[in-house]
Amino acid sequence: MKTQLILFSLMVLSLVGCNELEDIQGSYNVVSVDGQDMKGEGITINIEMAEDENRISGNNSCNQYSGSFTLQDDQVLELGPMLATKMYCVEKAKIEQAYMKQLALVKKAEYKNDHLHLMDEDGNLLIKAKRINE
Repeated sequence: MKTQLILFSLMVLSLVGCNELEDIQGSYNVVSVDGQDMKGEGITINIEMAEDENRISGNNSCNQYSGSFTLQDDQVLELGPMLATKMYCVEKAKIEQAYMKQLALVKKAEYKNDHLHLMDEDGNLLIKAKRINE
């Protein structure tokens, strides 16, 4: 009985580890991009996870964007090509370009303390976003 309990506990822990990033599903306001404060710039991230396809979308301060992603073990995230609307916002162009450039470099994700951390393959923080509590 003791052995069965230990095996069951190990199975549960392994399942929890595999699904650790499922907590990232939700809506976020981006607070920093490449270390620069982006609070109030209107950059958002929406993450929807489903069995058939995971989607990321939002506003990059001027345009709407969307794409798909795959999630692997160990916080590894693989973003697909991003599509975006094509409005030109003179006052937001540099912000939009900086955000989309950093988003393209994302390889890892981590959720802690109500914040989504999107990082490059070396674990360097690229984008930090705060969960919107709905």
